Amino acid sequence: MKPLLNALVTALILISFQAVAQEGITKYIPSAKPERIVLNITGDQGTTMAVTWRTDTTVSESVARISRNISGVLRADSAMAVTGKSEDITADGVTARFHSVIFTGLVPGTGYSYCVGSGPDASEWFTFKTAEAGAAPFSFLWFGDSQVGPISSYARVIRQAYRSVPEAAFMIFTGDLVDGGYAGNTLDDEWGDWHRAAGFIASEVPVAATPGNHEFYNPHDRQKRDLNMYWRPGFTLPENGPAGLEETAYSFDYQGVRFIMVSSDQMLRDEAIARSQTEWVESLLKNNPCKWTVMAFHHPFFSTAARRNNKVVRENLKPLVDRYGVDLVLNGHDHTYARGVVMPDGAEQRGRRAGTVYVVSVSGSKQYSQDAAPWWEAGYTNTQLWQAITIDGNRLIYKAFDASGALADQFMLTKMKNGSNRIGLPPEVKTR
Repeated sequence: MKPLLNALVTALILISFQAVAQEGITKYIPSAKPERIVLNITGDQGTTMAVTWRTDTTVSESVARISRNISGVLRADSAMAVTGKSEDITADGVTARFHSVIFTGLVPGTGYSYCVGSGPDASEWFTFKTAEAGAAPFSFLWFGDSQVGPISSYARVIRQAYRSVPEAAFMIFTGDLVDGGYAGNTLDDEWGDWHRAAGFIASEVPVAATPGNHEFYNPHDRQKRDLNMYWRPGFTLPENGPAGLEETAYSFDYQGVRFIMVSSDQMLRDEAIARSQTEWVESLLKNNPCKWTVMAFHHPFFSTAARRNNKVVRENLKPLVDRYGVDLVLNGHDHTYARGVVMPDGAEQRGRRAGTVYVVSVSGSKQYSQDAAPWWEAGYTNTQLWQAITIDGNRLIYKAFDASGALADQFMLTKMKNGSNRIGLPPEVKTR
């Protein structure tokens, strides 16, 4: 009887282990200590800032503290406490609590310090600076798909970018931040890796992200397409886009530049969503008080791969880009680098006169080849890159760097009195 009982117990244990293995348990177990602390673009960038973080469910209060970034010793009891909201997500073998706080009533052009959580489990202090009230020079960072292997390879890219441009106002991510479940990893593993790669950088440089196709993959069934369950709990992004696309399609103005973030994967899969985003984009372009306009989304109008053709996105949005003179379009998806000027349909580029500049880039280790008919003037394969863009009055200066920090590509747009652009090299690299 005893051997039979032992065999039964052993069988139950094996079944239990198999069930756990099949379910998948994240390697990042939450605790009472705040983690995945990320600043987010939200609302008026001069007067608001959002912060999101994760704990276990023993933490019942969503509270952050904020103070002017003073020169003296900063104490928690001297900072203003701001409460927010939380949401529990049960998946990947654990239940985690995601917290969100929005700081409001801030002063433009001012440095602030903040921490999240309270008591012995409070985070360290982080800092950020609000946007100026009007047009003023600034720089931002842009990253294409990080996706596969963020710890092993992407980490050096974002860290090099931060070392090179520590004053960056924010960071744009054009989709496929994560893969959607690969090599036995859970979705939470991937997000944990993404945050670990960035370290404190995402806690001090605000993130503006839009999803790619891999943010809609189900790790157990790639045919199912729903927004990654950790996207909205893990970020606090603007909700000013079309209804139903909150925090995936949105816009914000920053010191004289209008940024429009489009959810291109949803456009490709749903005609109604394509129509609603197209109408929304046109309303933003038609009533645009800013001198410069940048659009960012995952799927490019013009691919570097012959097998790819994002026709729905191109046919809906390119006529608007041409009609309203969008200056710069930033994309990912193709896992290569390409940059070129594409004039409005039917027009020829003459001299230094520029139409819209289109760029496709990749920051992660997943790399493809280029076999499409070249539309680009600069291109790279098997190269991880990051980009720094500076806007200063009538000039937009763009520079792309590889993971080592070496310059890979650059150009400068100069805004003319009639609103058109001329393209050339930044002043410091012009030759006779």
